[in-house]
Amino acid sequence: MALLIGVSEYEPGLTSLPAATKDVKAMEGVLQHPEIGGFDEIKVLENPQRQVMEEAIETLFDGRQKDDLVLLFFSGHGIKDESGKLYFATHNTRKNSQARLVETTAVAASSVHKFMTTSRSRHQVVILDCCFSGAFAEGLSAKDDKDNGFVDIKNQLGGEGRAVLTSSTSTQYSFEQQGADTSTYTRYIVEGLETGAADRDEDGWISVDELHEYAAKKVQEAAPAMKPEIYPIKGGYKIKLAKAPSNDPKLTYLREVEYWVEGGNGEISFTGRAVLDALQEKLKLASEEAAAIETKVLAPIEVYKRKLQRYEQAFRKEIEDGFPLSDRTRANLKRLQQALGLRDEDIALIEAPIIAEQPPTTPTLPPSTPPRPRNSNFLHMGASCIIGVVIGATGIYALLHGGKFQPTPTSCAYKEPYILNDSISLGEEILLKQDTNPNKEAGVKAFAKGDCQTAIDKFNSYRKTNSRDPEALIYLNNAKARQKGNWLKIAVSVPIGTNQNVAEQILRGVAQAQDEVNNNRGINGKQLEVAIANDDNDPTKAVQRATQFVTDTSILAVLGHNSSNASLSAAPVYQTGRLVMMSPTSFAQNLTSVGNYIFRTAPSVKSIADSVSNYAVKKAGKTNFLICVDYQGIDNQSFNNEFIRAIKTAGGQINSTDCDISARDFNPSAVISQAVRSGANGLVLGLYIDKIKQGLAVVQSNQGQLTVFGSPTLFTDETLKQGRGINGLIISAPWYPGAFPNNIFPQKAQKLWGATVSWRTATTYDATLAIVAGLQQTNRRDELQKVLHSQTFSVDGATGKIEFLPSGDRINNSIFLVKVQQKPGNEEYEFVPIRP
Repeated sequence: MALLIGVSEYEPGLTSLPAATKDVKAMEGVLQHPEIGGFDEIKVLENPQRQVMEEAIETLFDGRQKDDLVLLFFSGHGIKDESGKLYFATHNTRKNSQARLVETTAVAASSVHKFMTTSRSRHQVVILDCCFSGAFAEGLSAKDDKDNGFVDIKNQLGGEGRAVLTSSTSTQYSFEQQGADTSTYTRYIVEGLETGAADRDEDGWISVDELHEYAAKKVQEAAPAMKPEIYPIKGGYKIKLAKAPSNDPKLTYLREVEYWVEGGNGEISFTGRAVLDALQEKLKLASEEAAAIETKVLAPIEVYKRKLQRYEQAFRKEIEDGFPLSDRTRANLKRLQQALGLRDEDIALIEAPIIAEQPPTTPTLPPSTPPRPRNSNFLHMGASCIIGVVIGATGIYALLHGGKFQPTPTSCAYKEPYILNDSISLGEEILLKQDTNPNKEAGVKAFAKGDCQTAIDKFNSYRKTNSRDPEALIYLNNAKARQKGNWLKIAVSVPIGTNQNVAEQILRGVAQAQDEVNNNRGINGKQLEVAIANDDNDPTKAVQRATQFVTDTSILAVLGHNSSNASLSAAPVYQTGRLVMMSPTSFAQNLTSVGNYIFRTAPSVKSIADSVSNYAVKKAGKTNFLICVDYQGIDNQSFNNEFIRAIKTAGGQINSTDCDISARDFNPSAVISQAVRSGANGLVLGLYIDKIKQGLAVVQSNQGQLTVFGSPTLFTDETLKQGRGINGLIISAPWYPGAFPNNIFPQKAQKLWGATVSWRTATTYDATLAIVAGLQQTNRRDELQKVLHSQTFSVDGATGKIEFLPSGDRINNSIFLVKVQQKPGNEEYEFVPIRP
């Protein structure tokens, strides 16, 4: 049974949505088709009043049997109230004079939830082509209310045996294209059902998860900013929604076209064309039929390309009118981006090469005229008196200040127009907000005003009370560099907002290298300046930071980003903008394949997997491995694949138990029990940095049943705080104190920070030294990557000699194993190296 609701017409205050009723007609066609949906009962409501709509939804779910398949489809406005509760707008929905929803004119999601919960049916599907926040843009209508906010769809509509599909996440826009018959999301839902193309496993049935996968892919090809979501509960994934045709030549041809288009980055290659021509003849398809299928497959990609072209044209025109761009121009371009439904990543890849074409902008230094004396007697002195004042300046200054010499505040070389709260700082604001006191606060205020001597004094005073704060040391060195007036600038991007502990570990490596370089004649006499940025390990923010760095032509290289999700998203921006990015902590196997401007001092997943697997199988004697991975982390997808390969190569086998710690219904105890019953004796844990708590829950649930092996991500203080439950955990790492016996880096770090440091500090220190060594030879962006790639390039660092392969990866990157072990005589734990 299905209820299809489309609301196109509204009271004043809500924008009309002409496509909504057309969405309903399109859905009705495929659901009632005997060879597709074959639904027994379909009711259609167009522009209903609230009471009619709510009663129809109640009737849909009432009186059903357990095995009945019940489908609710809604296309129209989704609205949330001030507390985040979701409502579905009806024909008579309106807002009051304060622009608040009049709740009695809309259908509450909580009511729908109640109807679903009391229904006996255990096969319920809800498809929502609406969204719950956003803005209205020219040429596109956003199906939403006008307030931004989050709607918890899973809790408001989820339940056993259900699946909720949405056109976009709860904080995104859902666009309908003007002039189109149906809205973007419904168009591809219908297409997946009608053509059978959504039958991904080709078993003759289209399940809910297959339909979501197909529609989501197509939507994001046309409008990347939209991210359709699925919220399945207990079996909701595999609800069979429709039949798919078997042995249909058109479907066979469509699937082959999709294969070549996906593999050819949106185009059909020469080889693909030859294959398709042969297949067309074999299937006896008319040329018109084949062309129509190809057009359908390529349509969303062509729409996307046209959007990119429109943005590029606008951006080039704005650049021609004035560069750097004003804040007003940036705001206008952001509105255009939203109207086109493009992501920040898309925009960054367009802007980076255009910005790189622009000539560098150099700040104008103010004239170095000394301040005039304030004493009125001096204002009327002639030239001869002024000469006397200059000659005897020290003595006269002392006389004017009661006989005590007090030097005037020393200005920085120039004062930049610093932008506060932009997540980037040279010293004008505090980003590590947990580490501060009045001296540090006074230091950043002085830096922002251009008073470098006061900034230096305050940062020095602060460091006497908190020597472990790397931000203060970087700002101190930046102030000194500004005071001397001759510097080279790089940047570092870290996850301050989501994991300050990891951010500080990375910043300590940068700060230590900067401090050593600047206190040892600098870079050909120039000081090293470091801009700190916060990206929260968020891919979108990482792209934003990368775009800012590329735009600032004074930045010669970037250290970062921390997570592979962030690094992989930002890397194309650096590559296109011809700016060196060197990641000290990202393991993703395909990171350096982005291009010749991408480097790293961290090991790749492959080297980690080989090292751990060889030890686990050949030394620890483990044979059957459960692999637990956070599949939302890109590096952990590579982690899973590489460990499967490495374990099998070493002679072990993979346990069949599924262990995805990011799954909504993940139960670590149940997973461990199942793995043990099926013969597992080893556990390999791959985590995204922000999922450490979930991963450690697996270790705690294990209770020593399986020997646990982990990636370097687990090398944190947070791991050691877990206590007895993680005793015996074996972790790989590219460095630990004592790994390189003759290297003085650990001793220097201990003296500078007053404590031991982590591998992240060591690999970041090395990344900074590598960039510095490159800058010794050139201070041009385009030439720096060539120097780093040179066969003659090398520099000694904390982790040994630093040299790079043509790919940008380290040559001979060492991997060590450490074990969590209880300290003798107390309840604390530490990482202890496992000797070969």
